[in-house]
Amino acid sequence: MVLNIVNAIFNVVSSRKEIAYILGRFKTIRRFYRKYSKIKQLTLGFPKNINYESTTFFQDIPIDLALKYLNKNAVFLGLKLPQEIVDEIREFSKNTLLGQENTKAHFYYHDVKNGYLPDGRVIVQGIAVHPLKCNAIQQIINDPILRVIIEKYLGYSPKNIRTLLKWSFVLELTDEDRMKLNQGNIYHYDVGEFNSVYANFYLTNTDRYSGAHAMIKGSHNYKNLKMLFNSAQPKNILIKYYGQENEMIIEGDEGIGFIQDPYCYHRAIPPIKEERLLLQIQFS
Repeated sequence: MVLNIVNAIFNVVSSRKEIAYILGRFKTIRRFYRKYSKIKQLTLGFPKNINYESTTFFQDIPIDLALKYLNKNAVFLGLKLPQEIVDEIREFSKNTLLGQENTKAHFYYHDVKNGYLPDGRVIVQGIAVHPLKCNAIQQIINDPILRVIIEKYLGYSPKNIRTLLKWSFVLELTDEDRMKLNQGNIYHYDVGEFNSVYANFYLTNTDRYSGAHAMIKGSHNYKNLKMLFNSAQPKNILIKYYGQENEMIIEGDEGIGFIQDPYCYHRAIPPIKEERLLLQIQFS
């Protein structure tokens, strides 16, 4: 009976993104949702389409250590894709239809020159319209080791999976203009779902001059009242609150990946020298 009542509540709430946006920022709500989802799946069953005996790209990943770092720092580094998988996804991204959030533009990679389309429209990101048409991406989503880590951290089998394959182009724009185009270049945390975790992969060599991902370690575990009600915060405020030692810039060669709790503060550093290709898989 209790499960049915809670289930009815979440069925209503989860259909309203604005409610998830409000409630998902509270750690207590996320913990409750985790327990609720786990009990629901244990009670009602949940179809598993993953073959946990199949070959993995991440054979030597220590699962317990990954969970330890995720719980403490909000991030686990150390994933690495085979070169042939990187090449396949990158080639796919250069020949598939792209779009940009908050605009009606649709284009191909080779249409973008110095951050602009031929008609003069500004393009800071090129997001694949149909990323799941790439077989290599499907393999990563269904990788058994990755899914074990995701499921253990969430506490349940993810019910929703969203995949983003996006180019970030070199272009001189103000932070405000970038935010209007949803580039995420200002420190923020994501609260689009009641609970989620992301797997990110660089598909080009990436450093702080070519669109590296930056974050504040441990910021998923505690926030002050102002932060709870305003997800975007200036860097200087976060450094003062969490300490400079907890800011991390994730740099690395093509193929490296990391798992992150999106409730930590993070941002995408705008590329100023080389463009970046990122694969992000959101599990919730």
